Amino acid sequence: MKKSVLSILFGAFILLAAVMVPQPAEAVNINLRNPYSDTLWTAIVYFEDSSNKWVTRGWYRVDPNSTRNLNFSGSTKKNSVYIHAYTREASWGGSGLDPIKRTVIKESFKYYDGEKCPPGSNRRQVSLDRWYVETDGVVYWRP
Repeated sequence: MKKSVLSILFGAFILLAAVMVPQPAEAVNINLRNPYSDTLWTAIVYFEDSSNKWVTRGWYRVDPNSTRNLNFSGSTKKNSVYIHAYTREASWGGSGLDPIKRTVIKESFKYYDGEKCPPGSNRRQVSLDRWYVETDGVVYWRP
């Protein structure tokens, strides 16, 4: 009897320990809020698990006075992303935590660290600010 009680308690302890261990994120979700009457465009750098590299992508359109949610299901190993955003009248990036610089173009693009940005018009360097994933697995970005 004493042995079975100890076995049950040990099993319960193992189960509790397994539940309490933080589970890796299922994906990085980014919630982009645009409170302006202009369209907001964003470029994002995130870590892609399958390539084991950081990826720079743009442009994600956020309509005026709206929110857009992005899901990067293949990104679970890092707890942050980098974001640059702009409207016709303002831009955001380079003044926050640990900013980085990346090359962007006017057109849609995607490239990995160690590669060059694809050819395109209006080639330029922009700064992207680091944003951390919250405990609920979401990055909440607001200008």
